[in-house]
Amino acid sequence: MERPVVIFAGPFGSGKTETAINYALQWAEEDQSVTLVDLDVVTTYLRLREVEERLREKGLKVITPSEAGNIDLPAITPQIWGALGGQDGRVVVDMGGSAPGARSMGQFSSHLEKVGYAMNLVVNPYRPFTTTVEGIEKAEREIADSSRLQFTALVSNPHLMGETTLEVIDEGHLIVQEASHQLGLPIAFLCVRADLVEEVGERYSVPILPLNRYLLAPWER
Repeated sequence: MERPVVIFAGPFGSGKTETAINYALQWAEEDQSVTLVDLDVVTTYLRLREVEERLREKGLKVITPSEAGNIDLPAITPQIWGALGGQDGRVVVDMGGSAPGARSMGQFSSHLEKVGYAMNLVVNPYRPFTTTVEGIEKAEREIADSSRLQFTALVSNPHLMGETTLEVIDEGHLIVQEASHQLGLPIAFLCVRADLVEEVGERYSVPILPLNRYLLAPWER
């Protein structure tokens, strides 16, 4: 049985927000009712709320802190409670990856235990602090403790932006596979830049999520 609420968390630079966006859009393209909830209250750029209008045009319902009263810390509002109830289609949550960001999710932990959830740790093994299995384990432990929620899977997202090659993906994915073994968590899927998906083919045994880029850093706009 698929869980109604799917959460994506990860350290800064992991690509969790792009992953959450692309995952939600994949379901929306299959005529699924999907709500995308932005609970990343720490990252000051590359935030889902920067592209919310564009995502709404693609059929997603988007709930951001601005809809919860124009504040940086998400309040327990009817919109958020309603979405996390998981009674109106699939819910995808972009959660903060640092301890303060993860704590914001903790207020919903008891509720989520009742309705059912999946929580994925998005890992880019080319980012500082998650270049080793030990670093990935530390990130998993800190986020789980702060959010009072348990991870159910890893998401492998090995990339170096525009310099990503098949070799980069291969080497990075191996590290995530090792972490998966050590943590006893399955790999839900492997993220691959959309223009590389055909080249990747069927070389991996896990599902592939093609990533199209939606977020731009301030200096790229």
